[in-house]
Amino acid sequence: MEFREVFRERWFNISNSLSVLRILLIPLFYHYSIDYSEHPADVRRLRILLLIIALATLTDFLDGFLARLLGQETRMGRYLDPISDKLVSISSLVILTIFYGFPLWVLGFYIFREIGGVWMGTFLYFRRDIQGKPNIWGKVGVFNVALLVLWYVGRPWLSTRFPEGHLLLHPEYSAYSLVLILSIGMIVYWVTYWDIVFHPEKAVQKESR
Repeated sequence: MEFREVFRERWFNISNSLSVLRILLIPLFYHYSIDYSEHPADVRRLRILLLIIALATLTDFLDGFLARLLGQETRMGRYLDPISDKLVSISSLVILTIFYGFPLWVLGFYIFREIGGVWMGTFLYFRRDIQGKPNIWGKVGVFNVALLVLWYVGRPWLSTRFPEGHLLLHPEYSAYSLVLILSIGMIVYWVTYWDIVFHPEKAVQKESR
């Protein structure tokens, strides 16, 4: 599949605009994270951050839903949506690392996993003419990222309400569970597409049986 074919479609539509909007929320999240980190007891600042997170989550759901509902599915959209998700997820975890104590090694693992996923998806799409499908573990991982972002963002406020050592003040458990979920997802994904990527002749033989 030629890359230029992606731009021959009418790709400027509502669903793709929502994907772009999700990316534009990143600097807002960064800005208000700085503000909130200096005033962790301020509920108003926390609400603004939660609103930004809610908007990002809502656009993530609506872009794919509206694309199917309005018949606006495009090659650009199928590529833009996951790229948008990856940019938002990585940026959010970087911000969590800077301001909220998210484990640096977990961030590194997540970035490594995303780079591998982008390479695999791009290769399948443009070299094997296949749209790689995310497995259930990837979806669980996205849900886990949303939860841990909420937990880490809320920890400064929670620390003003609960004593040191309380379970709610240890969101790192969600970070460790993310590593486990992503590891399982990577194994499943590689098992699924290994032959298609490295041994396409075997994949063809399997389909012809």
